[in-house]
Amino acid sequence: MFNRRSVLKGALAAPVLLLASRPGHSQAATVFTTDYGVASGDPRPDRVVIWTRVPEASQAGGSPVTVDYEVATSETFDSATIIVQGQFTTDTDIDYTVKVVVSGLTPATRYYYRFRTTTGYQSVTGRTRTAPATDASPEAIRFAYVSCQDYTQGFYTVYASLAEEDLDFCVHLGDNIYETGAAGFQEGQVREDTIGGGEADELSEYRQKYQLYLSDANLREVRRLFPWVFLWDDHELFNNYAGTETSVEVPQRQRDAYRVFLEYMPVLPVVPLSATDPPTVQLFRQFAFGNLLEVFVLDERQYRDGVVCRRDFATLACPQLDDPERTMLGREQKDWLKSNLESSPARWKVLLNEVMMMRFEAINLDPRAKGRNLPPAIFESALLVDQGLYINLDAWDGYPAERTELLEFIADRQIRNVVVATGDIHNCYAGVLRPDFSDVDSPAVAVEIVGGSVSSAGLYELLGDVDLTELGSLILMRASPHIEYVDLRYHVYTKFVVTPEQLAVTYVAVDTIAQTTSDSFVLQQFTIPNGEARLVQS
Repeated sequence: MFNRRSVLKGALAAPVLLLASRPGHSQAATVFTTDYGVASGDPRPDRVVIWTRVPEASQAGGSPVTVDYEVATSETFDSATIIVQGQFTTDTDIDYTVKVVVSGLTPATRYYYRFRTTTGYQSVTGRTRTAPATDASPEAIRFAYVSCQDYTQGFYTVYASLAEEDLDFCVHLGDNIYETGAAGFQEGQVREDTIGGGEADELSEYRQKYQLYLSDANLREVRRLFPWVFLWDDHELFNNYAGTETSVEVPQRQRDAYRVFLEYMPVLPVVPLSATDPPTVQLFRQFAFGNLLEVFVLDERQYRDGVVCRRDFATLACPQLDDPERTMLGREQKDWLKSNLESSPARWKVLLNEVMMMRFEAINLDPRAKGRNLPPAIFESALLVDQGLYINLDAWDGYPAERTELLEFIADRQIRNVVVATGDIHNCYAGVLRPDFSDVDSPAVAVEIVGGSVSSAGLYELLGDVDLTELGSLILMRASPHIEYVDLRYHVYTKFVVTPEQLAVTYVAVDTIAQTTSDSFVLQQFTIPNGEARLVQS
């Protein structure tokens, strides 16, 4: 994701453990010693992944630790309700994390799980749920998704509200951590992150990042309460990361970042982390929830070509942009997606998509804004509208040929009820997807719902001197009439309630992230009718 301070502002106007650092890094890295909680993920009809980490106080001085785990149908763990018991040995090689695939479970069933060790660790009780059987016809599936949780930018207040929901599962669309904690990366800081002297780039520092983020009680609680589907974006490694980059230092940094993501997240890769340089791990995968819903997890970092036509805050089109060979998905993943979209028996197909797919071009400078003290780049951008100014070529706008190919495939195969769920850009946008965005009369083939961030700075923070209720009109791009809704102010989670008749969308926002709790409210609601690629605002 692009630098929020320089690009967005310009384009749109517990105790600590001190660790010795290598030369060139800060002399003290911040790590919160805590109970890291529990988590579950990758829910299938017959299995789920459960996770914990043994805290420092119970790690037996660097020796291996055997962890007992139990899974039950009751949170009391009566002997009659315990259906799985086992042991897992963890050690320094996997940073004392524990990840177990629990199989042989019953579809559409709630389970409880816990861990304990002879070294004194006993976890909180986690709660999870299996997916419905693949041939089941559920009346509804409820899930929520989030993205972009910079630790320094605010508290995870959104999660306090999310914890009150009754959901089948949750999704994190990426930027689970930020490799940088530098004050200049985004606007303002609420909490401190000094790991790696401002930027993590090696194994121990990436581990410290996840530990720091898990010191947040609201984050631990939502990981405890729901099964999650996790994917990554760029900041799990570094800003605007593209997997095909070949600089000398990148392969080892890739390996370290990939390894730690897999250690700390309850995910089960389709293909494990390789020993090759550069390393690879297959995280694109799909999950079926009966015949009602299938979700497709996309990896839009590992296989992509690098960004072209780059500018500091926005980007003019350049000849390389239309190269038909440029790819975000890579051939194998794209073929997988096409094949499974076409063959899916599910009523609704949801693409879990890291970066914005709708075209996001130019600025419609509302006359009411003239004379306001707006950033000069807004006016510069307005002058460049007709030259093809793109806000962010790190998103699908940087891969237009492949985007068109995918959307034309959906149209040609008459694949109905495709909804794209997106994060990354820190604000809320909703609209429709067309193979040809230049033809406003051409039929839409899918709907995209872009959710705002958990805590990472959006335009409200970056342009706080502007009346954002009026600025919203500026963000409805002259060249982007397919964008039907914009909110630039609030931090949210996005809830989908999927039924045979419709997919209902709710943005749930909080008043502030400057404190750990806040009032929440419904920001906006839509429905997407069965068989129609359109938004109906509630």
